[in-house]
Amino acid sequence: MKREEAKNIAIKCLLENNSNRDFYANSFEKFLNQGYNPENIPIPPLYLDNVSENNNVVFIEENVYNELLKIRNITEITNNEIPYFIIGFEQKNGSVVFKNIIADIEQNSIQETDYDRITTYFAEYLRQLNDTDIEKNGKLIICKDHTHGIGSVSDNFSFGDLIGYVSFKSQIRNFVKTYNHKGVNPNDIDTVGMLMNPCSDFNIVYYDDNPYQMGFYKFTNIFLKTKDNKAILLPSLSENGNYIKKDIENRKLQ
Repeated sequence: MKREEAKNIAIKCLLENNSNRDFYANSFEKFLNQGYNPENIPIPPLYLDNVSENNNVVFIEENVYNELLKIRNITEITNNEIPYFIIGFEQKNGSVVFKNIIADIEQNSIQETDYDRITTYFAEYLRQLNDTDIEKNGKLIICKDHTHGIGSVSDNFSFGDLIGYVSFKSQIRNFVKTYNHKGVNPNDIDTVGMLMNPCSDFNIVYYDDNPYQMGFYKFTNIFLKTKDNKAILLPSLSENGNYIKKDIENRKLQ
């Protein structure tokens, strides 16, 4: 999928297929008038619709969580964006459990996230993926993730992030269809996007490409799953996030 096509889909998801479409339309107008690069326009996750109730729970296992804290700490020190992939599975009850992480902690770009170096390792994982892995663990869920430092987007997704999530779903399924020869059905693989921002939220968004419900949807229940099987609620969409200064600014936009 070419980026321009993904961009048009992202625009439709925000400005047509979203209950807060007026907010996003006003936000786009405001930031474009200020001379923003369209891909750098902040997209507050707070105003995305929620994923379905049956699928609105994510667990991050402790080994993955600890690596995420290390990654976030690097960004806090350097203000550089750090790219990473998280690999998980959808359980029978609809919840998602993230079990493994692939990261590039030597990423050193403040302006944008470069996934090139870790994509090689990730591609090999997809080549070797066996259909019995999915039968055993559940539907494969791949999370494309990165950190944000202090900047023009900061605590929000950028519009460019959302464009990337649209492309990523298409790229993953096409890659598996072309290069995996172990019987894996590309439709047994799904994707989400995640942002770790300066206010310490764990924001996860799902791009649904089903034509009947196409759009971006946020998860509101994200938990740390400890080694002794306890579930600890993690911050997401928190009041600490500068989501365009919350409702005061929102009323000005509207």
